Amino acid sequence: RHPLAKRGAPVPARARPPPPAFASREDIRDAASRARPRAKPASATAAWGPSSADDHESDASRVSGHATKTSPSRGDGDDATSSENQTMFVEFFRQASPYIANHRGATFVVVVPGSVMADPDRSILEGIVQDVAMLNSLGVRVAVVIGSNEQVSAMCEKRSVPVEVHDGYRVTSPESLEIAMEAAGRNNVLVQALLSRGINVAVTRKHGDRGDHVEFLPFGDRNGGVDSSASGNSLGSVDTLSRAGGGSRPGGGATATSGNFITAKRRGIVHGVDFQYTGDVVYVDVDAVAQRMRQGDVVLLSSLGFNAAGEVLNCQCYDVAVSLAVDVAADKLISYVAPQDMPRGEDGARAKYMPLSVAEAYISRLAEKTSRDEGKNEVSEPSSPSMPEQWRWLDREDDEVRGAFELNTVGNANGNGNGARFSPWRRLAEKGLQWRVDGCPQEISAAVFSCKAGVRRAHLIDYTVPGALLLELYTLDGVGSMVSRDRYEGTRAARVEDWIHIKNILEPLAKQGVTVAKTDDELIEEVTSGLFAVTERDGKIIACAALRRYRARENVELNDEDDKSSVEIVAEIAAFAVRPGYRNEGRGDQLLEYLEREARRENIEKLFLLTTRTADWFTARGFTHAGAAEKSPLLPPGKKTLPGRNSQLYVRTLDRNE
Repeated sequence: RHPLAKRGAPVPARARPPPPAFASREDIRDAASRARPRAKPASATAAWGPSSADDHESDASRVSGHATKTSPSRGDGDDATSSENQTMFVEFFRQASPYIANHRGATFVVVVPGSVMADPDRSILEGIVQDVAMLNSLGVRVAVVIGSNEQVSAMCEKRSVPVEVHDGYRVTSPESLEIAMEAAGRNNVLVQALLSRGINVAVTRKHGDRGDHVEFLPFGDRNGGVDSSASGNSLGSVDTLSRAGGGSRPGGGATATSGNFITAKRRGIVHGVDFQYTGDVVYVDVDAVAQRMRQGDVVLLSSLGFNAAGEVLNCQCYDVAVSLAVDVAADKLISYVAPQDMPRGEDGARAKYMPLSVAEAYISRLAEKTSRDEGKNEVSEPSSPSMPEQWRWLDREDDEVRGAFELNTVGNANGNGNGARFSPWRRLAEKGLQWRVDGCPQEISAAVFSCKAGVRRAHLIDYTVPGALLLELYTLDGVGSMVSRDRYEGTRAARVEDWIHIKNILEPLAKQGVTVAKTDDELIEEVTSGLFAVTERDGKIIACAALRRYRARENVELNDEDDKSSVEIVAEIAAFAVRPGYRNEGRGDQLLEYLEREARRENIEKLFLLTTRTADWFTARGFTHAGAAEKSPLLPPGKKTLPGRNSQLYVRTLDRNE
């Protein structure tokens, strides 16, 4: 997730050879005040004994981003500091490379609210646009929705134009419409100007200016070959790009484009209020947006829409963002928010990750609390406490729901059959679904609704954190809050009643010799002891794995109730399996991440596993071959192997701060 850190600030790093380990997930704002231990490289020959003193050596310079020396091995001086900085630079690229590859060709919708545009600290906007340009240069398809609400309100007040807002929508008079157009135009030009910043001349002089200006083609190779299926989104096939027509400008920066992409209609009279020139988004011209993105342009949209009568209508910023994200089937909807609007847990800490079900429950609680605080009504037990009632339709799995999200070429929204895409957003609007939830911040409401309507993930990031966009996307834990509809949301600790489903998954593999057979009693005991985790989808267990703890020195296996604070613990990953029909879709990775997080939570640094058939999969995820498992001195006391099975031992050392 990065190019990282505060502009000129920290890039959390790990001292580990490839395959790259992901960067630290500490919150950027308090990480600088804490020294982090430097992780030792994973070693296939390191025994499970006590760590060396090097494991506890702090390296504050890796957190703070400053050139503070930390006992360099080469002695004092600039050379040592330079060497340390070079090492950090290389480590950063190795850690970021999986994210760079994963995001390349993906479609992101980024919301820059009016509060950012109106902030007197211009460096905030400059940093955001710089980060957007970097995403573009790394091959991400980016559309930016630029808000102007705060500016419009301030200009209306200055010009004595009445400001009237109902249910989150501004009543747009002819006078306020002129102001909205002025603010939108100014913001658009300003962002275009910032995107036009060129490359540092010193860079081009050192590495040579390419005379033919062959620019980086974000979505294909330099010969024009493109894999249109790489991102899995709906932007369609990609035309061969001209060598001179990429999204990058000859002098550097990114090419921005804007247009009448949003078709809107007058909001009309609602509850007796005439909204005049306020508009509701009808649909997005997906083909036009996709064409610009295929060219590598950064697409800029304001909160203004246009109707068939040739009128300009003032829409709500998040109406534009959500409709765009849904209609283009974006991989991510990313919203910049004020610090006080970041989702928080009950303990006040940032909610780093919210599965969709958790996010739905979160906004429902907010809505109910607001309703009680305002005394609107006595809130009884809701029929569905986890979501607004109107969103239930999205949870159905039938042809009607699936059809709402199928982009087709039967005809456009006007029914003239010219091949334009039909709008999923429009279909949802026709069903009466709204993304807004009364009493809940619009940012989190838009994030949850978008994920339920097909957007893969939504992120909320604090715009006061420098480099937040890059830190959120190119580091493991990010600095924001993520809402996800991924399968990961179904990963949890196994319950006693899950044992029979775990048996059904493992039994066929045991017959094939892939896993070791267990009796029913042995399996029930392990599940009851809390050793298993499962992935659940719609009430069905589709994957399982065990995390068995051992003392590193004593011949005792631990259960969850044992005290692990005074001894070093190592953990074995075992019985790792995904049901046929659910494989090759990332569920194994999500289950492994869950186990690794549990290990870190218990301060377990060393993982190992025994395998005969799945070595390549685990090797690609950072495990190192340590030889045959039978009679291996690297195994912790108490771990037994089956003679003659010829299982191979693989190990991995975790960074506690990762």
